[in-house]
Amino acid sequence: MTFLEKQTDPTTPMHWNGDMQADYFYSNGVAGDKFFKHLMKKDTFLASECPKCGVIFIPPRLYCEDCFCDIPDENWMEVKSQGIIRANTTAMIDAHGDPLEEPVIMALIDIDETDGAMLGRVKTEILDMDLCGLTVKAVLRPKNEREGTMKDILYYEPY
Repeated sequence: MTFLEKQTDPTTPMHWNGDMQADYFYSNGVAGDKFFKHLMKKDTFLASECPKCGVIFIPPRLYCEDCFCDIPDENWMEVKSQGIIRANTTAMIDAHGDPLEEPVIMALIDIDETDGAMLGRVKTEILDMDLCGLTVKAVLRPKNEREGTMKDILYYEPY
């Protein structure tokens, strides 16, 4: 079978010799779409609470990952875009191994009033210290510049 022939038998193995470019695009899904549409209009995050076990998810979920219960629309809520740093690291090189002009601090932030966390950049002058336990808040793009993506969260800063 050549590349242009149609595959009609799903049990027939196919292979490709050589290199092939593949671009992967992941959709936000229904829950992610609601989260980002909310973020475009408001300065808060959107979370969802399981009606059965009470776990509050951020990013929000349509079903509970613990008890598999559906989470209805009435169990979605606004939460503040702030939290406490659980873990952090300082990057000195980029993804290609080239030195960064300025170090970048990345942190896992436990979002207040939820059982979840968000990953984000932290803007601070403290570069050589463990930031665990530091309270931070999200700094967002101006509302008229928001695109409905993670890029709308510019960084987190101590407060």
